[in-house]
Amino acid sequence: MLHKTSTRFLSFSLDSSHLRDPEKLPINNEAFVNLAKHLSPAYLRIGGTSADCIFFKQNSADIFKAKDITNFILTEELYLSLYKFTEKIEAKMLFDLNVLIRTEKNEWNSSNAKDIIEFSKNHGMDIDWQLGNEPNSFKFVFNQSISATQLAHDYQHLRNLLNDIGYSSSKLVGPETNHIGESNERGEMYTEEFLKNQDNSIDFVTWHQYYLHGKTAKVDDFINPKVFNQLSSQIKQINNATKNSATGGGVANLSNRFAATFLWLDKLGYSASAGVDVVIRQTLLGGNYSLVGNDLLPNPDWWISVLYKRFVSEIVLDLKTPNNFGTLRFYAHCTAKLGLVNRLPALTVYGMNLDHKSKNIFIQGNWIQKKTNIFLYILTADDLTSREIKLNGEKLKLNSDGSLPPFNPVIIKPTQMINIPPLSIAFIVIHGADIPSCIP
Repeated sequence: MLHKTSTRFLSFSLDSSHLRDPEKLPINNEAFVNLAKHLSPAYLRIGGTSADCIFFKQNSADIFKAKDITNFILTEELYLSLYKFTEKIEAKMLFDLNVLIRTEKNEWNSSNAKDIIEFSKNHGMDIDWQLGNEPNSFKFVFNQSISATQLAHDYQHLRNLLNDIGYSSSKLVGPETNHIGESNERGEMYTEEFLKNQDNSIDFVTWHQYYLHGKTAKVDDFINPKVFNQLSSQIKQINNATKNSATGGGVANLSNRFAATFLWLDKLGYSASAGVDVVIRQTLLGGNYSLVGNDLLPNPDWWISVLYKRFVSEIVLDLKTPNNFGTLRFYAHCTAKLGLVNRLPALTVYGMNLDHKSKNIFIQGNWIQKKTNIFLYILTADDLTSREIKLNGEKLKLNSDGSLPPFNPVIIKPTQMINIPPLSIAFIVIHGADIPSCIP
């Protein structure tokens, strides 16, 4: 065992831009609620660029003269509906407050945030909080700038406000930086400066990771190991920034297709092995990278997320392999309770073959016993741009009532070589494994 992630490790967001047109937001649609609930337990982050355009309640908005035409009102009714949706899907809300309501001295004006926090408390809402979205890019997005030191002071202000109103046990996370390791904006330097000045106001460091630029990405980028390996470098840089202190929209017809499943699963696997506690997927709905399409049908990454929840627990195991940075990439965890058979201890090895040729792998260890069985779940598609995904050759489809179909494995003995087809994903669940960390 390496360590444990959060039980909400695989989480997801609803972009704040959806709040501009709530009539199109299907949070009361039974099918959409069902799709989101299949991904619990999770955080539901309400955030994104538009988080820094939100004014809560009409009477509050009148106080501030909008500097940007994109500012809009979040009504009490919609806010309550979002929270009820969060409860229905058995998630926890992580709400991103507007940091661009500023005084003439460029300090955060918290009066509007106070309104929303007090409203939340009066309605018994259990919420964790953020302040601002990608602050190191404000100059480019909003033609405004907030230094990392000033943002740290703003976070201290928010922490005090939360404590005073009754949210002292709520998590506060930040600073939500992006462009990690990029020479033009250096988000890790902004993060480091922020952490040196935030005086323990935050509970977790948060940052945004992008592999590709939506306007220039090609289908081959989605299976190129060089693209995958950017993540390890970025995590190291954020970790260094943390130690030293104490994309937008996706790619059309690719980020919502089978091609994207490889980057998504590898991000989950590598992040967990590197000690990341939570990965929040942008986004549940909307944009080219959504888990659920605008037709309210699941995209391939939704299916990968469901299988991850079914077979992968928060207990991360140390998988020894000669090379995990090429076309064959695998990770190991104890199996989630949902995936156990007769409560036998089990582990899940999961990953992918990015090669255009099949690969044979063999899993070894003194924990393998005579009673051990291996359940194989191989995911493929007719081509990389397909929106349909197959499990062991059968197309995955929800039942007519919205419930999950059976996930039928191919069962083999541990002495057999495991064939991983070209351009495929595999969840390999090994039941009856003698690993103390995995005893349920």
